[in-house]
Amino acid sequence: MAYMTVKKQTEAELSLLREPSFLSKAVFIGFFVGIFGIFLFGSESFVFKVLIGVGAACLSCLIVDNYELCDLDKTKSEVRITRMHWFQHFMNQFNLLAAQPYVTANLKDIKDVRVEEQEGSGSGSKAYQVVLSLNSGIHLGITEVFTTDDVSVHEKVAKVIKNFLGCLPPLKADDEADDEQDEEEESDAGQVSSSASEDDFEQISRADLDDMEEEKQGVVPSTPLPGERDGAGDASGESQHVEIDGSNPTEVKTTPAS
Repeated sequence: MAYMTVKKQTEAELSLLREPSFLSKAVFIGFFVGIFGIFLFGSESFVFKVLIGVGAACLSCLIVDNYELCDLDKTKSEVRITRMHWFQHFMNQFNLLAAQPYVTANLKDIKDVRVEEQEGSGSGSKAYQVVLSLNSGIHLGITEVFTTDDVSVHEKVAKVIKNFLGCLPPLKADDEADDEQDEEEESDAGQVSSSASEDDFEQISRADLDDMEEEKQGVVPSTPLPGERDGAGDASGESQHVEIDGSNPTEVKTTPAS
């Protein structure tokens, strides 16, 4: 059985359908054959036959797989994913019982269509699923579970959806898409780190440099004055008064104190 088949395709609408597996259908038919045999050849009472028939029918309904439908509608700009039991699907064919979609999303929110992979139940086996990547970061699978159908079958379905939507990046394998996403995250982290390093340095303007130069020019040298090299005061014991010329900070005048 194919992963999904194209049920309807036009310029404005694409409908994909996944039917129950052959084994599921066989079990479902087998239950009803058994019920029919009990009613024909059973020696039990009619009430007991009815109870057995109802129980077998309910059990078969639980075992059989659901029909899965994925509708992409450009007119309404939405994607609808619906799961229907066989009875709902049968009634839906005659428009007697409309099935309500359990997931609805905006068609414009789809940014990519990809095939995801996971380990299967058997040793070395792998299972795949076609998912719709939305702008919100949600990965919406068009089927309920991963299937062991060949990966080329899944890629074919994903390509059909891409061609219908248009304006989407080329189909990539799951590992390649993950590597590209990791590279983008590392690049963003490097840009943030470099900008933070630049912010660590203090930004000094030209005006600050001029103020620092003026402060340096106004500082008096700490070397001893001529009168202080040989001791305090001159030979006569008179103290000296030091003056700094404001017009020329480097010129020092000494006058005897009165």
